[in-house]
Order: sequence, then C-alpha cells, then structure tokens
Amino acid sequence: MKARQAVISFTTALLILCGYTGMAHAASNTISAVIAWQGQGQIFPVDIGKLRFLGVLEGIMYVETADGVMNEAFVRCPIVQDIDAADQSTTASGNCVIVESPEDSAFAEISCKGVAGFCTGTFTLTGGTGRFSGVSGSGAMTVRSPVHALAADLSDGTLIHAAAGILQLPSLKVTLR
Repeated sequence: MKARQAVISFTTALLILCGYTGMAHAASNTISAVIAWQGQGQIFPVDIGKLRFLGVLEGIMYVETADGVMNEAFVRCPIVQDIDAADQSTTASGNCVIVESPEDSAFAEISCKGVAGFCTGTFTLTGGTGRFSGVSGSGAMTVRSPVHALAADLSDGTLIHAAAGILQLPSLKVTLR
C-alpha cells in the first residue's frame, strides 16, 4: 500500500514538474514591427458609391530591433477592402502568412476600419509551423495606403498592380510555446 502511494506521489510530482517545465518554455515578448508592402488585385463596384478591392498585399516585415526569434520575414496577405466614396470610410480584413524560412511560418488575421488612406485595427497571430508552432498574440495595427486615390476613377474589374503602403505594428505581443 505504501509502495503504491509512493508511486502515485512520484508520478504526480513528475507530471506537475513537467507541466511547469512546459509552461516555462512559453516565452512572451512585445515587439514593434513594420511591413512595407506592394499590392495587386481588382476593384469592383458593389453598390452606389461603394467599391470593393480584392487582392493581395506582399512585402517584408522588419522588427524594430534585430534581436529575438524573428527580425525579418516575407509577408503575404490576401485581403478584402471596402471603400465608401460618400463618406470616405473603409474597412478591410484578411489573413497573412509570415515566412521566415520554408519550415518556419506564422499565420495571422487582420481587420481594420478607418477613412480612405488610413485604417486602424487588430493584427492577431493564429498559429504557425516549425519554430512558430503554437505561436499566438495580437496587437494594434495601422495601415496607410493611397489605394483609394487609385480606385476613385477605375472601372469595374480594373486590375491594380501598383498599390503600395505600410502596415505598422507598434506593440505586438507574441507568445511562443
């Protein structure tokens, strides 16, 4: 009976120790990053005075300091952006893949609201592969782009190849497991 209790106590202690060890490997950090991007896609009228941009933003993410797990990576974000010509309001949402190497990628969701040329919202890390498996976190983002100026005089289905802008992440909390 005492031997059984000793085994149960040892096993419980081992499980608790392993649990704390696993938690100790989860590392959180807050970073500041910027993504300079180029975009391409199509503009469609979806209502009177309302346009929809369906496209992809591609660029490079630079973390403010070159220290840490990720200091630069390639980013690709398919997005949907709606522009209301009457009040110049805009909303956008999409998903991103952030690729540091073929084995190490992170995934994110983005969403923002604002006025033409300036959109604020949230950048949320949803998972990853390789070293970024289990990554999570989020932070406020700001997107700046002149795509609204390009869209104003375009016809239905016009292809845009020259959209450009910047996505800023002043305080992105990142947790790696």
